[in-house]
Amino acid sequence: MLLRNALDLLEEGVVITDEEFTITYVNPAYVKMFQLEQERIVGEKLNDIYPDLAPEKRILSKSVEQKENINYEGMDFHWRGKDMVLHISTKRFTYEGEDYTMIRIFDITEQAKREKQLINMIEEMTANIVTIAKGYALLPLQPILREEQRHILIEKVPVLCQEQKVDRLAIQFSGIASIDEEWADLLKDLMISLKLLGIEVVLAGMRPEVVMQFAQNHIRLDGVRTFMNIQQATKYFLETGLKPRFE
Repeated sequence: MLLRNALDLLEEGVVITDEEFTITYVNPAYVKMFQLEQERIVGEKLNDIYPDLAPEKRILSKSVEQKENINYEGMDFHWRGKDMVLHISTKRFTYEGEDYTMIRIFDITEQAKREKQLINMIEEMTANIVTIAKGYALLPLQPILREEQRHILIEKVPVLCQEQKVDRLAIQFSGIASIDEEWADLLKDLMISLKLLGIEVVLAGMRPEVVMQFAQNHIRLDGVRTFMNIQQATKYFLETGLKPRFE
């Protein structure tokens, strides 16, 4: 009874079923989360309550069939007109000789929304192609704080340059305070991708300490022009054929 009272107080949804998927217990949080009636679902088959659930989302069935605990974070779930993102985990146990599975369900919808907004903001900052003139653009580099930024740089920047018809790109380095070999490899991969698309790339605004780190780590960027600032890079492009037709 004490354990049941404790489960009733939990903020996450909890449901317990036997090996035949018959519901033996649900807590109030689960009932509220899925807009159900507790007295009507205890004794029912869990799979019958969600008959249209895709096979890959039937976590209880997998847990019982594989006889192991399962943890699934980030499940998109649509129920009664509501879109949710769920974190579901199962815990198998034996009671009085019978096997049961306890399912804990956390509603992480708001957390997922905030994470998506953060990723969108990071994407906009990381792949921020600023058009200076027709065919000429600026990429202000930002410090790499999350793994997603590496993928964004490599995957999004070349695509954006193509979409914006950029054929000359100045990568602004003034926002970077330090660089290591991994950062340098990322930069090389980006420049190779851009060059393969026929885009001329120059670097501008490197801090003295970053230049020293390039030398100390024996990082070489052969054939890449560097400039003290964006003004110098722009002057170079103007002197070598850029026609500044602003749009």
